[in-house]
Amino acid sequence: MANGSGGGPEGGLGGLGGLGGLGGLGGLGGLGGLGGLGGLGGLAATESPLGAESLLTTRDGIVGAPLDLNPNIHQGCCEDPANLKRLSPEVRASIFMFELGTRVTFSASCDDTATAYLWRLDTKAGHPPKIQTKPLVEMTAPTIEQFKEQMAYLSGYADLRQDRAAEILAQLPTPVPFLASIAYMDPARTPFTIELLNAALRFANYNHMRIKYTLAAKRPIEFSPQVQPMIQTPTHGSLPSGHATESFITARLLWKLLRASGTPQYQQDGVWGEMMMRLASRIAINRTVAGVHFPVDSVAGSLLGLTLAEFISEYCDPTAQYSTSASFNGTRFDAADDFDWHQLYEAEDDLQKKKSGPTSSPWATTTRKKSTTATRSAPLEWLWGKAVAEWQDLPCE
Repeated sequence: MANGSGGGPEGGLGGLGGLGGLGGLGGLGGLGGLGGLGGLGGLAATESPLGAESLLTTRDGIVGAPLDLNPNIHQGCCEDPANLKRLSPEVRASIFMFELGTRVTFSASCDDTATAYLWRLDTKAGHPPKIQTKPLVEMTAPTIEQFKEQMAYLSGYADLRQDRAAEILAQLPTPVPFLASIAYMDPARTPFTIELLNAALRFANYNHMRIKYTLAAKRPIEFSPQVQPMIQTPTHGSLPSGHATESFITARLLWKLLRASGTPQYQQDGVWGEMMMRLASRIAINRTVAGVHFPVDSVAGSLLGLTLAEFISEYCDPTAQYSTSASFNGTRFDAADDFDWHQLYEAEDDLQKKKSGPTSSPWATTTRKKSTTATRSAPLEWLWGKAVAEWQDLPCE
């Protein structure tokens, strides 16, 4: 089935399913724990009844009374990003999620077709800080009649299930291992890049789940008993597609990192970004092949992911100069159309298109303005700097 009017090879046959074994990248692979610690036997060995009792008796045998206090110890530095390197990735993940999650809020309107709104919370320094809300994403659901018309795609795409089954199953957890087939990622080589992408995935889920709840879009399985998805249909709503949101947010952030590194091979004609977007698109389309999403779900999800990637980079990248907001009006989307990411984004210049759809009645719009963000995030800037450095060529001595 053609992937819209300008679809690339991501819509065709072929498989990336063999990458399923890279699933460990999604959870920072071997960095998740210090259990091995080389030949030291592992710190985790003490986290057992035997280990705890051993520590108790060891202390009794070597500690004197009273305790000797170090006179040279000093108070820790307040709000110092240098502290982050001493924290585990799991602890840093909570900090990064706070930094992102507290910068958005939500509202909804429940008319004939529901609309969800994400608002950015721009702050100015102070105690307490002054907060101003500005639009981030506005998303209106299509009508039930439009979803019915899109059911034709569910029938057509089902013919690809046999060819794409391995891909679909391997893509259930995270898109990061598949991105690693394009850009040279590995837990030992690019731990901070993977950490940044994982933070983006958590933030994407935080937002798209809230939007899904408001829009309450029906899943394909509810329209016909003949859909018979090849995987379990999730309990949350259909639009926007979470996989589309997550694949596009990570693809765009990774592309931004490559561009920011200044490394020559990543500066050529947008080919790296193009490949990442093709991959993100294929992951999104595979959800329709599997029978759990409509193409319009992927349209909405990709727009959300692209916009949230820009939002994250604004708080991470100290050189960022613009802020982006976007809207999707599903009632204007032509239900006869398939998903085509080229209608939303230009990879070479890393820009979302101002209008998508008919000029007189676009179904998606993007506004890009000079950033007025007064308070950036020091923890996120620290993570961004570490991730960018992983893509810079190492100079020869």
